[in-house]
Amino acid sequence: MKFLTTRFLILAGFFFMHTSLYAQARFPVCGPQAQFYSKDSIRIITFGASTVEGTPKPLSFQKPLQAYLENCYMTKPVNIFNFGVGGETTGQGLLRIDAALANPADFFLILMGANDAIRIADNQLRVIDAVNNMRVLIGKAKAKNLPVIIGTIQYFVEDRGTPAERVLARRRNRIVDQINNAYRNLAVESSSRIADFNSTMGKDPSLYSDFVHPNARGYEVLGLVWFDAINQEIAQNFQSVGVVQNYPNPANTYTKIGFTLTSAARIKITMYSSSGQNMGVIFDDYRNAGYQEEQISTSQYAAGIYILYYELLGLRFSKKLIIQH
Repeated sequence: MKFLTTRFLILAGFFFMHTSLYAQARFPVCGPQAQFYSKDSIRIITFGASTVEGTPKPLSFQKPLQAYLENCYMTKPVNIFNFGVGGETTGQGLLRIDAALANPADFFLILMGANDAIRIADNQLRVIDAVNNMRVLIGKAKAKNLPVIIGTIQYFVEDRGTPAERVLARRRNRIVDQINNAYRNLAVESSSRIADFNSTMGKDPSLYSDFVHPNARGYEVLGLVWFDAINQEIAQNFQSVGVVQNYPNPANTYTKIGFTLTSAARIKITMYSSSGQNMGVIFDDYRNAGYQEEQISTSQYAAGIYILYYELLGLRFSKKLIIQH
């Protein structure tokens, strides 16, 4: 099942290098899925309201997201289309979804519903209306064979404004919780994926520029959560077969070998000396689809240069192994 709630686990190491809009220490870590992405490009439709459009300008999550993707998928062109229109509800989104989906794309990212929550709090809409609209929006993207990633709605800030405004924010947030719970169910129903901004950002006021929109740091966090969800989608559904260079290399007592499978299969790895002598099979077993990593002992071999010969899914690969004691 594609549904996987994104609870971002590497926030401590996310901030990347300085640009005119974003000051960060480094890019997020690239997973092995970046080496084996099976498509020729990363084309993304981002669809929603003001947080997708980018408010306040010139901030947006698309800028850091593109930087993260280009850093990890260096050989793949990255194009992100922004179909955000501030102030719109999910119902208004239905009027322009077909035009957005007319663009060629590889992924569909949708973040919409905060304006619905505002109107629901004012008794102008119902939660079921927003949910049904989102179901149609997802269905239209699915009809285009696009992987769908649904963003949960961030909270409204509760500790700013007058007492009446704080009460209203809490009321809206109770509605946000209802909508987000329904979105999570929709993700299961439609075999989509969740990018859980609400869980990641929580009610941290340092990530907001106003009562609901992120600031520069907040948009970077949104970019990271989208980045994680896209990586998870790629790791599960868009991988080619391949192997990575073993590490540590040079090895002393052990090395780790890594490979990616597109389906369950047998993997056989034979080691040869630099002169061509067969040193034996060092791994021979079955593994499921996805990225796999195994630790191999090297303490029993003399120092020198060896070749690892991989056989998996009818393909053959070789990697150089250096052993030092």
